[in-house]
Parts: sequence; C-alpha cells; structure tokens
Amino acid sequence: MLVWLIVVAGLVTGCTLNAGTEFAAEYEKYLATRDDVADYDVRGYNNLPGQGNADTRVDLRDGLTDDQIATAISEIARYRTDQKVNHHSLSVFVTTPNGSGAPARVSVFVRTGDEPVQDTDPAALRERVQLVRAYAATDPGLIEMWASAGDLDARTSGDPYASADALVAYAQTRPPTVRRLSARSGHVGSLGVVSLDADGSVQALRPMRLILAALPPDVTPRRWRATSQEPVDAPQFELDLPAGTDPAVLAAVEQRAAALGVPLRAIIAR
Repeated sequence: MLVWLIVVAGLVTGCTLNAGTEFAAEYEKYLATRDDVADYDVRGYNNLPGQGNADTRVDLRDGLTDDQIATAISEIARYRTDQKVNHHSLSVFVTTPNGSGAPARVSVFVRTGDEPVQDTDPAALRERVQLVRAYAATDPGLIEMWASAGDLDARTSGDPYASADALVAYAQTRPPTVRRLSARSGHVGSLGVVSLDADGSVQALRPMRLILAALPPDVTPRRWRATSQEPVDAPQFELDLPAGTDPAVLAAVEQRAAALGVPLRAIIAR
C-alpha cells in the first residue's frame, strides 16, 4: 500500500494541474514580443490534471503583405511553449477591403495540438489569406467574419442573405472542416440572422424576405431569423415584433407566411 501511495503521489506531483492557464500565460508573453501583432487574447482551460486546451485570438497590424501575414500565422501557429495542451484553436484576424471598399475584419483559423487541421506552411497559408480577402471583396456590407473549428460567422451592415451567399461560396474553397454558416445584420434589439449548414441552401430560406416585406415601413422587428442549421431538419422562420405593434400587423405577416407555406413563429413582445 505504501509503495502504491508513493507512485500515485509521484504521478500527481509530476504533472501540471493548470496546463491550460499556464500555456496561456506563456503564449501571451510570446505574442507580446511580436511587432506584427496588434492585439491578442489567449484563454486557457484546465480539463484534467496535466491536460488542457486553449483558444487564441490574434489581430495582426495593418499594412502587412500577404507573404508577411502568411509567415506570421505560420510562426505563431508553430510556436511551442514549455507547457503543452491537447488542442489549441488559433484565429488570426486581418483587415481587408469589403465589396464597397470599407475595411472588414476577417480571420484565418488554425488548430494546433494533437492533430493540426491544415498545413501551416507559409505558401498554403498565403493562399488562404488570398482566398479570405477575395471572399471579403464579394460582400459590400461585410463588417467582420470570424472562423472557428466548424463555423463561419459573418456580421454585415447590409443584407444578411447576401452575406450568407458569400459565405457559402467561401466555404467551398479552403476553409477546413466548416459545418455551419451564419450571417447577421443589425444589433441587439434589431437583429436579422440567416443560418444554415455548409452544404445547405440559402434559397430555401429566402421566403423570409417576402414575410418581412409585409411589414409597414415604420415597424422594425426586434429580431428575425431564418435557419436550416442542425439540429433543425427543415427551414424554420422566426419573427419578433416590438411591443405595441398593432395586432393587425402580426395577422398580416401570418397570412403572408400561410400563403407561402412557410412555418413562421411570430410574436409581439410584451
């Protein structure tokens, strides 16, 4: 029994209890030394003794060439701290013109750790940077696009359907393991969202436009959503109208939805 206790004690003391947070602290120190990094946020998670994960957001400074961006992403992705983690999800953001020439913030996602999702060779990353720039140039209202392990999410000042179309096209290029797409316009209190699976159809979600067209010009929805994203197995449509909306307006949009054969859930906020 005494021998067993000594062995267990050795195993416990030989591993790091806070692998994720210690990795984050080391990684932040490294990012702070880079002249090409404008901002960063590293979050470490301690799963089990000796095991952890981390999520990192890095904003590169403006004015870098595609080659410089690709080299920076490669070096940042390949950097290893003394403390190891199982998964490290890295999103690197750059600023690039959108379809109207305004600046948009877009990201390239890299997952490092036990199984890198894609090549971190600078040449491969340069291609991905060029693809994400080309994507941004197709969306005139794009404000921001952020990528994660399975998601592409866009925020636009314009039509979320146009942004969803652009995301679908982009997802067919080099983004790895993308499963879900989402485009949103507006802000809390006046938000429109189009969301679908990467192999889904934006066209199946377009009837929401006809429903919104039934609203009077002076009625702005608090929130609307058209989705076919898992676990939904058929398109769903939601509309929340502001408090005080005339019930006749609600009746009109419900009638429009019924005529279109659209399963709309519509309410007036209290």
